[in-house]
Amino acid sequence: MQKILFLHGWTNRRPEGHWMRLSAAELRARGHQVWYPQFPDPDTPKPHEWQDLLRQESNMMDESPGESKICIAHSLGTINWLYGALGDIFQNPFDRVLLVAPPDPQMTSETPGIEGEPMDLANPMLAPQARKWSRSLTAIAGDNDRWLPRGVEIYKPALEIEPIVFPGAGHFSLDGRKNGIYWSRLYVQFQSPSTLSCPAEWLDRH
Repeated sequence: MQKILFLHGWTNRRPEGHWMRLSAAELRARGHQVWYPQFPDPDTPKPHEWQDLLRQESNMMDESPGESKICIAHSLGTINWLYGALGDIFQNPFDRVLLVAPPDPQMTSETPGIEGEPMDLANPMLAPQARKWSRSLTAIAGDNDRWLPRGVEIYKPALEIEPIVFPGAGHFSLDGRKNGIYWSRLYVQFQSPSTLSCPAEWLDRH
């Protein structure tokens, strides 16, 4: 039994049909423990409030029995987790963290409603702190993500990882092409040996 935390992004109210909601439901059906909190004021998020709830959710995971501690973050949720790592808000590290469509900090800083200082990708402590609080860190993004005009490659030196690019996946959200395409392919890079049909299969195999 795995312990999985989902972190949604900006303006997200966990809508029907979103890959996170679909994944959470299927993972629960498979017997895993799932945390899928609604962060306050998603249209005008306040960093300290999101950090406080993230800390509480992580602590509850530590208090619960189970195997791997996993975080799957999307969009602004990836920044939320990275700030948590920088701030040492966690009690115990995550076994695996998946950052899905991390946005370009230049974009978030120019977007009305998103408060706080933008993530500094040049911060020399970012990669060490991310490694401290995640034993395995992966970043994936589409090659046509409007929130990543410079491409996900900006996270390569910042986190000292090799991001994985999904052609045509956009921002892995409800807009654009059919959402089912995104979540059914989300963990295909972890396939071994057959094609994975959903996030739950990645968790079962890793």
